Amino acid sequence: GDNVAVLACTLDFDDGSIKQPVGSNDADLFPSDGEEAFSSWRPHLIYVEGGNTFWLQHCMDKGDWTTDLVSACAGPHACAVYCGKSAGAIVAGSMVDTATWKGWDDPTVVPGRAAYEDWAGYRGLGFAGEAAVFPHMDDVWEELVGEKKSQLGDGSTVYCLREWEACCIDGDTEELFVVSGEHY
Repeated sequence: GDNVAVLACTLDFDDGSIKQPVGSNDADLFPSDGEEAFSSWRPHLIYVEGGNTFWLQHCMDKGDWTTDLVSACAGPHACAVYCGKSAGAIVAGSMVDTATWKGWDDPTVVPGRAAYEDWAGYRGLGFAGEAAVFPHMDDVWEELVGEKKSQLGDGSTVYCLREWEACCIDGDTEELFVVSGEHY
C-alpha cells in the first residue's frame, strides 16, 4: 500500500512556540508558530494534555488560543478532532469549575486568580454546549459530585468520566456520547 506521512508537533500555549516536530526531517513541513499551526497548517487532531487546569486555562487565555481551538474543531470550517485528557477535558467543557471540586489543581500558579473562588463560573471551550466535564470520576467522588451538581442548579449537566471512558462530541451538532473501554 501507499505510505501516508503523519506529521505532529507540540504547540506551547504559554509562548506560542512549536516544539517536538515528528514525522519528517524537513522543517518546512511544520508550522513556524502557533498562529501558523491554526491558520495554514490546519491540524486534523488536537490533543490537549492534562496537568494543572488553571495553568492550562491561563495559557490558553494569555495566547488567545480559545477562538483558534473552537474554530479548528467546531463550525463550518472545522477539520480537527479535539482530544482532551484530564485538564484538557475540563477546559473542553462549558466551565472550568469542576477543576476546583477535588482540590487536585493549585490555582495559586495563576497571578490574580489564586483562590478556587476566582474560577467560579469561568468559561471553558464549550464543545459540549452548556455541559461541564469532570474527569477521573470514582466512587469516592459520588457524594461530592452530587453536592456540587445540586449547587449548579436544575438543567446543569456534568459528564463524569471514569478512567476508561471518553466523551465524544460532534462539533457541528454538539451531539454528545460517552464511550467505555476495557477496564480491570
